[in-house]
Amino acid sequence: MRTIRFRGPVTRPEVATSTGLSVATVGRATAALLSAGVIRERPELMHDGSVGRPSIPVEIDPSGPVVVAVHIGLSRCVVAISDLGCRILSDYAIPTPGRDPELIADELTAIAFRLLDGHRGRRLVWGGVATAARITAPGRIDHDLLGWRDVPVADLFTDRIGVPFSLAPHVEAMAAAELLVGHESHRGTTLVVYAREHLGSALVIDGAVHLPRAGSSELAHLPVGPTTYLDDRGRGLLDVVGDSGLVRAAATRGITVESVPELAARAHRDPMADAILVERATILGRLVGLVSAITRPDSVVLCGQAFTDHPRYLGPLLRASRETPLTGGEPELRVSTAGGRIQQFAAMAVALDTISADPTGALRAGLLTAS
Repeated sequence: MRTIRFRGPVTRPEVATSTGLSVATVGRATAALLSAGVIRERPELMHDGSVGRPSIPVEIDPSGPVVVAVHIGLSRCVVAISDLGCRILSDYAIPTPGRDPELIADELTAIAFRLLDGHRGRRLVWGGVATAARITAPGRIDHDLLGWRDVPVADLFTDRIGVPFSLAPHVEAMAAAELLVGHESHRGTTLVVYAREHLGSALVIDGAVHLPRAGSSELAHLPVGPTTYLDDRGRGLLDVVGDSGLVRAAATRGITVESVPELAARAHRDPMADAILVERATILGRLVGLVSAITRPDSVVLCGQAFTDHPRYLGPLLRASRETPLTGGEPELRVSTAGGRIQQFAAMAVALDTISADPTGALRAGLLTAS
């Protein structure tokens, strides 16, 4: 299915060559996926002289099943509808409605149903939730920022929407999104660093997201190093580079803004606003360099609006990342292919994980009802 998604329209023999599977195995799998409406044939694209069904190209059916993707943030939530080809079909974001998990689930479920109304006739088969939390048991989380303890988030949405929901910490989900939409094959080690309000990192090793038994990597407690503008509380911790930290730093310097985008808009004409954003980029660059020195990745992917919304500050970030000497060469550094929609793509990756990992197994389990 991954090969069809990246290379489609593609013939069955081409899928077999790419995956190393036998033509017979590929034939059985494509027949099942065709029956379920997951993929479709494109006979009009057959090469001249081609004969037989194996030569008919197949692709993900753009009118096939859909999934619901939910990202729950401290200050903002987003719901998206995606197809099985990793395309975001529609999405809608709202300020996080309080701290009550039942209320949040109610509000986001209502949004999900409104979005699904725009895709009538398409089967909803799965859902996914990504959030900055620790998994305490399957489908249950502790969320320190929201004050949640052992909340059955997956069940809250399954009960309301009526399909199974998967759940994952959001930085690991962002790493999974890079696997889904970034490149067809992944070898070596990739470090994913996320920054917005929350700070976190994840490792992708030979195409698999590393899931530490102790939980997600938290970076906010690390020492921030010397600062001029950001460490207004004098605690010396990295959490000062989160969005709320920048708003506090701006207020301390007499700049009244309610969000980082407002601060960035002022930075074009206000040297102090610009200096605050340069300092955040510098601190984030030092962080990238430090974590890279510890994990020694082949590549680094920067996720989150702290990176994607401020391309003019990537220069200071890159320079600061190279302050930490690395023997053996610098890792390749790039911004996430998901850009400013990383939260939607992360939740989509959670929703698609079970189906993408084993689509024929999902069929056998009845998760993709044959048409």
